[in-house]
Amino acid sequence: MIISFELKKPQSGETADELEVFLDHAGLESLLAQLKFLQDGRTEHVHLMAESWGGSHLNEQPQGQENTVIHHVTILLR
Repeated sequence: MIISFELKKPQSGETADELEVFLDHAGLESLLAQLKFLQDGRTEHVHLMAESWGGSHLNEQPQGQENTVIHHVTILLR
């Protein structure tokens, strides 16, 4: 399963403010299930974390060349 949130490496003079999200079909289904918790009102937020951060949703290895992996993503419903 692939779910990976990554900061794209900036070009010279730019800041690292571009997020890339990589999914395979299993990762997409997992993310949709987490978002469904929000939609159904079962929670106000979900956490997606890499294994090294105590989770099981996010990949540790970057999918994009020279990207920086984000190890913890919190999605909040407002």
